[in-house]
Amino acid sequence: FIISEKEGTGHQKFAVVLRRRLFKRYKTVPLLYLPCDIELVKYSQKRETIPGYKEEILMEAILKAAGLKKYYGKGEALVKALDGMDLEIERGKFTAIIGTSGSGKSTLLNMLGGLDTPSEGSIQIGNTELAKLNSEQATIFRRNHIGFIFQNYNLVPVLSVWENIVFPISLDGRRPDETFIMEIVRLLGLEKKLDSLPNNLSGGQQQRVAIARALINQPEVLLADEPTANLDPDAAWDMMNLINDVNHQGITVIVSSHSVELVNIMRKRVLTLVEGMLVSDEKNAGYSSKALDIFEERRVRQLRERKSEKL
Repeated sequence: FIISEKEGTGHQKFAVVLRRRLFKRYKTVPLLYLPCDIELVKYSQKRETIPGYKEEILMEAILKAAGLKKYYGKGEALVKALDGMDLEIERGKFTAIIGTSGSGKSTLLNMLGGLDTPSEGSIQIGNTELAKLNSEQATIFRRNHIGFIFQNYNLVPVLSVWENIVFPISLDGRRPDETFIMEIVRLLGLEKKLDSLPNNLSGGQQQRVAIARALINQPEVLLADEPTANLDPDAAWDMMNLINDVNHQGITVIVSSHSVELVNIMRKRVLTLVEGMLVSDEKNAGYSSKALDIFEERRVRQLRERKSEKL
C-alpha cells in the first residue's frame, strides 16, 4: 500500500490508525509518503520506483531541538549534561541514542519528552513548542502525544496488568477503548497476564506492560530510556523487536541504549553522545568508532587543561 498524507489536512490521525490496521493484518507494510491528500493504492510488497518520489525530501520532522543545553551546578561544580544540541527527528522513524554512562542520553530523552526543562534552547513536537506550555498544559500534552518506557518499568505494584495499562486513561476520566487495548495486548503477548500483579511477572513481561501503558493514548512519539538494561540478552533482543514492531505501526520511536550489539544489529539511525554533545549522526548504521575517538581526544585535552590550571 501507499499511504500518503498532506500536512494540514487533518488526516494524520486517520493515517496512524490505518497503519495499525494494516500492520495487524499483513504484519509488514511498506509505507510511502507523497505530497498529496490521503489515498490508498494497491502496491506490491517490493518497493518500486515512483516518478517524483523522493523520500529524503518528503519526510516531515515531528521533533526539533535547537541549541539545547542543560547545566547543573556552578563554578568548578558545573556539570554540562547537554552542551548545545541541534536535532531533528523524522515522523515515523526509529532513532537510537547511544553513549557511555553520563553521556547525556537520559537527560536528552527527558528534555525531548517534556519531563524536564532545558537551561537554554527550544524543543518543538509537531506544531507545539514545549516552552510555551504551562505545567498543566505540558502534562496533558505529554499524556496525549508522548509515550514513555522507563528503565525501571515504573509499574504500580498494587494494580493488575490491565489496571496498569489503562492507568493513563483513568487520569483523564475517560473510558478505555477495550478493542484497541486488546490489539496492543495481543501484539505484546500479554493476553494471559491481565489479572496478574507486577511482582508475579518476569522482567521482560513487566517491560511489555510498560510498553502497552505507553501506547494506550496512541502517542505520536514513543521514548524508551534504556528499555533493555535490566533484561537478559534473549529478552533484550525480544524487547527491541517489539519496539521495532511498534515503529512499523507508524509511531516515531526514540530509544537510548548503551548496548553496542543491539544497536549494530538494528541498523537504524544512530545518534552518538559524548559528554552532552552530539558527535555522530549515522543513517542505517551501528555504533560509531568516530565517537570513541572524539571521546578519547576530549579526555586527553581535559587532563592537559587540569594540569595547566594546577601549574
